[in-house]
Amino acid sequence: MRYRTTLWSLLMVLGCTALVTLPLVLRASDQRVFAAEAFRDQWRRTDALVAEGRADYSWYWGPAPRSAPLLERDDDAPGGRRLAVYYDKGRMELPLPLAGARAASQTSFGRLVAEMVSGNVQLGSQRLDPGPPALIPVAGDLNDPLAPTYAAFARLTGPAPRRADRPSESLDRGGALRARPELAAVHPETVYDAYDPVTGHNVPRVFTAFLERRGLVETPRGRRVEQIIDPLTVVGRPISEAYWTDLQLNAQVTPVLVQLFERRVLTYNPLNPPGAEVEMGNAGLHYYLWRYGGVQPRSARQEELLAHFENGEQALSGNYWFSFDDRGSGGSSVASNRLITPGAAASVQAMRFDYALADTGPVNFAALAVNLTPGDGPRDLRGVTGIGFWARGSGRYQLRLNSAFSDKPFIATFAAPGDWTWIEIPVSELRNADGVALETGLSAATRIEVRPARAPQTGFLDLDDLALIRGPVRPTVLRPALPLIDDFEDGDLRSVLDTEWFTYSDRQIGGSSVAELAVVPRDNGLALRFRGSFNNPWGESYLGMGLPLAPAGQTLDLSDYAGIELSLRTDGQNYLLRFTSATIKDDRQYQLVLVAPPEWMTLYIPFSLLQPAGVGQTIRWETARTQIENLIITPADRFEAFQLLIDDIRLVTK
Repeated sequence: MRYRTTLWSLLMVLGCTALVTLPLVLRASDQRVFAAEAFRDQWRRTDALVAEGRADYSWYWGPAPRSAPLLERDDDAPGGRRLAVYYDKGRMELPLPLAGARAASQTSFGRLVAEMVSGNVQLGSQRLDPGPPALIPVAGDLNDPLAPTYAAFARLTGPAPRRADRPSESLDRGGALRARPELAAVHPETVYDAYDPVTGHNVPRVFTAFLERRGLVETPRGRRVEQIIDPLTVVGRPISEAYWTDLQLNAQVTPVLVQLFERRVLTYNPLNPPGAEVEMGNAGLHYYLWRYGGVQPRSARQEELLAHFENGEQALSGNYWFSFDDRGSGGSSVASNRLITPGAAASVQAMRFDYALADTGPVNFAALAVNLTPGDGPRDLRGVTGIGFWARGSGRYQLRLNSAFSDKPFIATFAAPGDWTWIEIPVSELRNADGVALETGLSAATRIEVRPARAPQTGFLDLDDLALIRGPVRPTVLRPALPLIDDFEDGDLRSVLDTEWFTYSDRQIGGSSVAELAVVPRDNGLALRFRGSFNNPWGESYLGMGLPLAPAGQTLDLSDYAGIELSLRTDGQNYLLRFTSATIKDDRQYQLVLVAPPEWMTLYIPFSLLQPAGVGQTIRWETARTQIENLIITPADRFEAFQLLIDDIRLVTK
């Protein structure tokens, strides 16, 4: 009864502590691209040795992933998604922000078997997607006509009394039990010697010995003989008793002992070579087929992750992100890319694309790109319904998909949001100027690019977690800022853009000029009153009022607007309306003199009337408008006292 005292009772105390917590050193010859550093550590602990023929055990995961890196719904994870990769034997999963960390202890493995038996897909600790159990054989070949399916175990998961005998029942494909005392009689090694009080199931000695097994493993300190796995973490608790079942192996019917655990299936075949009688079933492959494969998959949608930037600029295809521009063909645009931190949804890193797109050359472009396969070979994307990613920036962009079957890319446009937003673009929106059919282009896709949609334009675009979507797409409709900036009917200084009106003056340099803002009654509503006076006996006096048109550190692209409309009532004096742009580093911002009578009047100001302050060359308005920071209003002259009322400020679309 050693297992009962050394494993299950110990696990009750220790919980889910994993054995591997420190980084491993990879050989230079290991070119495998892992979706997460922790996945690399988990796989190398056991299966790298199996692949080299240096282990006296078989695969704990499998020779290679059975799936691409996937984003799966997890309501408890940052951004509502986790990173998951399926192997033959199980699934590795991790919160996406930890993908670049050597955090093997944070890796979990999913209750795959429990989900297939119950039919409930776990979408979070408090969220299940109910459905029918899996009609997939728990052992043997996928087309084995004899082996019981996961659904056959659905009524056998209830607790059982503690036992000290041997498994003596056989389970058939339909879930019927029959007595097999002859098998119990000839296999004393299968005696039950452990009991899990949490799930209420007995575990035979052949399985407890396998779970406790020691062997050669890869550790941070080199190759050592240790207990190979943490059973509770990797395999989970038993959810059924052990049953004999008949399998078709090598064209013969062979009785095999099978027991289901939360995460894995264990089988015992007495006819296997010594030391290999116990094996892990292909629960990872089975779950992947149940959830995503077949005619009616449990999940209609699948998100394949192409890049998360937690491992730097390398995409999960093995390629590296790169930027390029038109300078090689006579242009003057500039493109660059770099990692920034933090990224979207609590991730550690994201990719920033900086650019200055000019309109001086015969062809103008600045681009950020990644190839879809190692090198620049084609990849078949037929069946992909959308492209998803987190984005943040300003302006409009082209998403371009290059194909080996077309000289022109397939293009769709999107507006970048001011803050991190998950964007999904249906591939059905991609258009090709050469008239090549979308299905043809998708069959040999080579590269994904992002480019500014108009020239001239300067700015940046941040990207994170680029994914290919199969199944239903939720198109993201992103619009620039709302036409209404503020009508002051809420009675405070917060605008519709969720920014706040402010004043500034020369008081910071010893002056005593006064600038005040207040929301006051007008006619049948409210308006903003700006009043004050200039006074600085020690130097130049100045003051003004303004509103940020985007949150701190961000800008607003006015390229989609023709002008601004506002209602004014002045004291008969002139005022300056100015837009400050992050592209202009001096005081030569674009402005216009406002001349309005002492009665309320609505003015429409086309942006084409704005002129830079002062003389000399400056950034063109077409470029400056792509990164507008503030709307500023100040008296045109230094009056001893002034008062301006303003209301109903809105942008006018083209």
